[in-house]
Amino acid sequence: MPSLFQNPHFTICVALLVCAAPLPAYSQAPVGRVVSVTQEIFTQQSRPKVCWQTIVTARDKALREQKNTPWLTKYWQPILGAAMGAPIAYSLTSHYGADSQKWIWPTVAGGAIVGAAAGPGATAGGYGLASLAYAIWPTSLALTIGFGLAGSILGDLVWKMIFPPDPKIPEAPKPGKYLAEQNFFLETACTLETKTTRTASGYLVKYIHQGKTQTARVKYYPGREIILASDGKPLDELPLSKSITQK
Repeated sequence: MPSLFQNPHFTICVALLVCAAPLPAYSQAPVGRVVSVTQEIFTQQSRPKVCWQTIVTARDKALREQKNTPWLTKYWQPILGAAMGAPIAYSLTSHYGADSQKWIWPTVAGGAIVGAAAGPGATAGGYGLASLAYAIWPTSLALTIGFGLAGSILGDLVWKMIFPPDPKIPEAPKPGKYLAEQNFFLETACTLETKTTRTASGYLVKYIHQGKTQTARVKYYPGREIILASDGKPLDELPLSKSITQK
């Protein structure tokens, strides 16, 4: 018995049915002619904190600490010494006669300079013992001066015991000089580093639909023609990064 598929009339009927079948929906969808395609790349900058460890010498560390010390913290002792020396010198001008009044302010300035150079401890100690000696032996200038010098020395020693001076900055090494001992420190340094991130996000497409040039952002590269929906917008349209008007 001959097979049904071998019947030429059956084959012709099947071919006619296939040709008469409706085309897929996407082949009937409207298309727009692509004018230009631009791939969008978004750039984002951030400043993350980046840290690393570094080895520094004792000299470099001391120099950096000295540089970062506030001015008032660095020079508060000379300022205090000058503030003490000026009124002490002014108190001595009470014995000046009428012809010596012009030396009052130079004396005060000199007292401030001596106080700044000697420091608060030496200034306070010298004035204290000198005043004591003058109260006991008012006619002995030598004792007053001697007690004043001794008081300056004692006052400076006591002051340095209470407020130890800053350690001396090591000298810079010279070429060819042997250093018997060196101190190194391991420190963590941090900075804010600018980081740029670039991300590709879709394609910006200009296309012509019904005589108008429109712009849309789509997910895939469209080629020469772009498939549109019934409202004239691409099927794979993505939200625009910024408002773009039609031309």
